[in-house]
Amino acid sequence: MNKHEEEKKALEQAAIDIFLELYNVNNPIALRMVRQQEKPDALLEDANNEHIGLEVTHLFYDMEEARRMMSRSELTKPGAEVLDNFIKVINNRIASKEQKLQDYSHDYPCMLLIRNVSLLFGMSDVLSFKHKLVPPSGWFTQVWLLSRDFTPDWLLINLYDVGGGGMK
Repeated sequence: MNKHEEEKKALEQAAIDIFLELYNVNNPIALRMVRQQEKPDALLEDANNEHIGLEVTHLFYDMEEARRMMSRSELTKPGAEVLDNFIKVINNRIASKEQKLQDYSHDYPCMLLIRNVSLLFGMSDVLSFKHKLVPPSGWFTQVWLLSRDFTPDWLLINLYDVGGGGMK
């Protein structure tokens, strides 16, 4: 495994760990990780031994922010950021992951976890523009957003539950 793949797996593992901690505190049926894998990124299991997949993606405002955060950027100043564009990035990511999920071969339902690691926008920003979130097509049983809100604490919401924009 090359360095980039190792970094990607480590980021996925961190996101899964945070997700499981917050999910299990707030839901009556706890989940545990069976294994990290490909397509989807993790296999989880509930207390009834039912399997569920978890596809993980990390969200940056744009590629330049991603490079800055991974210390790969030559630029020192960010460009003009617009929250509306960030919401479009979320919508595009969900659509892209739904498209990829259709090619996966698994016999269990799958959830999507979007970990917002942007330093520019937090959970309250996303929720303030929830009316612009496009409803997922239903390929994922749940679409979770894991984000900070300019504090050290992570927050977790199911985007199917936030209302607005036709979201369930």
